[in-house]
Amino acid sequence: MGEAMSGDGSGDTQRRGWKQDPDAVRSNILQVAREVFAAQGLSGARIDEIAARTRTSKRMIYYYFGDKQNLYRAVLEDAYSRMRHREDALDLGALDPVAALRQLAEFTFDHHRHNPDFVRLVMIENVHEAGHMSGSDAIAGQNSSVIRLLEDIYRRGVEDGFFRRGLTALELHWHISAVSVFNVSNRATFSKIFGDELFSERGQHMLRRHVGDMILGLVMKPGLSAESGLPRPREEARMINPDIFRFLEVWEDKWSTLGPDATAADRRLHFEGIARDMRLPTPPEVETDEEHWIDSDGGPVRVRIFRHSDGGTQPALIYMHGGAWMQGSPETHWDITARIAAWNRQTVISVDYALAPEHPFPAAFLQVLAVAKWARDEAATLGINPERIAIGGDSAGGNLAAVVALACRDEGVPLCAQLLIYPACDFDRSRPSYAENAEGPLLKVAGMAATNALYCADVDQLRTDPRIAPLAADTHAGLPPAYVAVAQYDPLRDSGLAYAKKLAADGVPVTTHGGDGLIHGYLRAMEYCADSEDRLRDMCAWLKGVSAA
Repeated sequence: MGEAMSGDGSGDTQRRGWKQDPDAVRSNILQVAREVFAAQGLSGARIDEIAARTRTSKRMIYYYFGDKQNLYRAVLEDAYSRMRHREDALDLGALDPVAALRQLAEFTFDHHRHNPDFVRLVMIENVHEAGHMSGSDAIAGQNSSVIRLLEDIYRRGVEDGFFRRGLTALELHWHISAVSVFNVSNRATFSKIFGDELFSERGQHMLRRHVGDMILGLVMKPGLSAESGLPRPREEARMINPDIFRFLEVWEDKWSTLGPDATAADRRLHFEGIARDMRLPTPPEVETDEEHWIDSDGGPVRVRIFRHSDGGTQPALIYMHGGAWMQGSPETHWDITARIAAWNRQTVISVDYALAPEHPFPAAFLQVLAVAKWARDEAATLGINPERIAIGGDSAGGNLAAVVALACRDEGVPLCAQLLIYPACDFDRSRPSYAENAEGPLLKVAGMAATNALYCADVDQLRTDPRIAPLAADTHAGLPPAYVAVAQYDPLRDSGLAYAKKLAADGVPVTTHGGDGLIHGYLRAMEYCADSEDRLRDMCAWLKGVSAA
């Protein structure tokens, strides 16, 4: 019998849709068929059900795919194709081999976990002795790509002296796939026998990490660390300030409740909560209630004022928080700005700039530049000295401070100093500090490319636009004095040091602190690590000196 048509002409509408967008129709059939085959197997799946759920017809499905066997084969091809395309998007060639291998292993674990129907399809195909795969040139080609990818990573690791010889890409793929498939295929029986603790968000996050640890443990040369891929004698592990580990224990425990599927918005809310929980007492002499909204070409932007209560005309610091351009606020960095205001008896203007991915470059840049001009123009109202306005920030905020300092120089907006705290000054991940500190702590190299792309998707622009990468500026002459604080165990260390060197070469007075024993984000550890507080006091002393000059 033919397909029934409703009297309202919906059947005609469907057929017009088929003709106007045949690719969408095919894609929809594949998606629904994937769900049906995964749930019911090849023998149990019915074309009638797939047609009903896609609102097409059996004839339409046969037109596209020939028969049920070919549809099933097309579903397998599409499933593998989607996974391999996601692998290609990881940009693993830009990472050092240790970080690349870990990211590929953890990606595979995540993919299988979040796509259980893919694992079920593979299990079904195994029941059929891979008969449908054997007839597919597409699947053979798709899966050879991951072997080539692993061959490249492994070759680089051997050449760089990280990986031991004697393994093959096929062996590495087997080990990665075995754990990732088991995590999905045996979940029901494992949970029934042993409980489901390992399948909670926290348990899965832990197992994901273990997958990377296991594969690196297999390939690393004896005496090399799976964390960094560099020689790490026992005494080196103690070179990180031991008080930092007290902070990390609390920090990582609080972040562990956020699952790997969290969106940018989820991470922001979680970060705000952690910052509130860990906030230190505000110095009583600091006023924090004043806020302003400033118009800019990047949209209106909020600032919170931290002001010493002494009154009178004060020097000012425009401060941008860190957070990879996608999280953070004046409230998450309250401890830093409140202490600068207290210790230096000054005003701090903390900027709540627009965040990626909803607001990519140049929104934040334009907003911070507008704040700098506003502070100059409204200095009398704000009670600040327009000739003693500095700019600063940490991490992504340090990046914004550096690029806006360049723009202020070019537009005649006076600044007396720039305070750059573990800043990102370019996006060259070939620098040694990226390999040495690939696993942090706190900031990890894996995922940086994806995070940077949320801020600016144009890779060439990331490397060459001085409004994003301040090292790319033609000249740095005429910039105000700079304090560049880096951390020994920070992937961004060498980027900051390179910027300090460039500033000095162009005649800018520069003070640099290497942050021995410290990690990225160390100012968050002031409650636990006296050296963290000491570093902020050093920055304040420098800032007070240049602001009084």
